[in-house]
Amino acid sequence: MMSSYWKYTYWNKNGEHQVAADLLSEMIPHSGKVNNPRKNKALEKFRKARNCYYDLYNNGLCNRSKEFREVFGLSSSMYKMPYGFDTSLYIKVEAELNRIIVAAAEEQGIRIHYCETFAA
Repeated sequence: MMSSYWKYTYWNKNGEHQVAADLLSEMIPHSGKVNNPRKNKALEKFRKARNCYYDLYNNGLCNRSKEFREVFGLSSSMYKMPYGFDTSLYIKVEAELNRIIVAAAEEQGIRIHYCETFAA
């Protein structure tokens, strides 16, 4: 049975700062770095985080485990468990992605809209 935690994730298109994440995603090119990554450091970090987040949920970090550790500051080996996963680890990812989104939104002049959050 799926935990209620999953309802409030970016993977489920219902993250805490989903509106800001969607607006930031529109600023990300289909391939490559963002325009002027030195000026848009937080947006570039969001781009990398978004790619790592996708790899975590879609591929179990088969492709971006090293980058995941660099972007999220969490060991990627924690997510490679033989019998499923520990939801508390994924909650840490959502919390870090929240911080990355807030920083990128602030950098890009996007106002954060708060949504209902899950109980961690």
